[in-house]
Amino acid sequence: IKEALVKAKVTDTLHLLRSLGNTERVFKNEMSLKAKAIETEKPGDINAIYPYIKGENYRKSFQETGDAYSSVWSCGQSIGLINDIPPCQQLLD
Repeated sequence: IKEALVKAKVTDTLHLLRSLGNTERVFKNEMSLKAKAIETEKPGDINAIYPYIKGENYRKSFQETGDAYSSVWSCGQSIGLINDIPPCQQLLD
């Protein structure tokens, strides 16, 4: 996940769930692009995109696999401003 954060640019996000009145900015990856395409085809149909956006996918990515590309997860445009992720000790020293 950390590598994806450092590599990402400001343009590596997209809006999702707009048709449901609950717009969310998410990391642009294969899963979020699929969800966006389905939402475009079936606006307002949460059941159609649920398999892609469900929290269990996010949990697995962040807590088990570390794969930033296998789930849909929220992030802001500021992701493009991240240049490194130093260890906490380095920040404290």
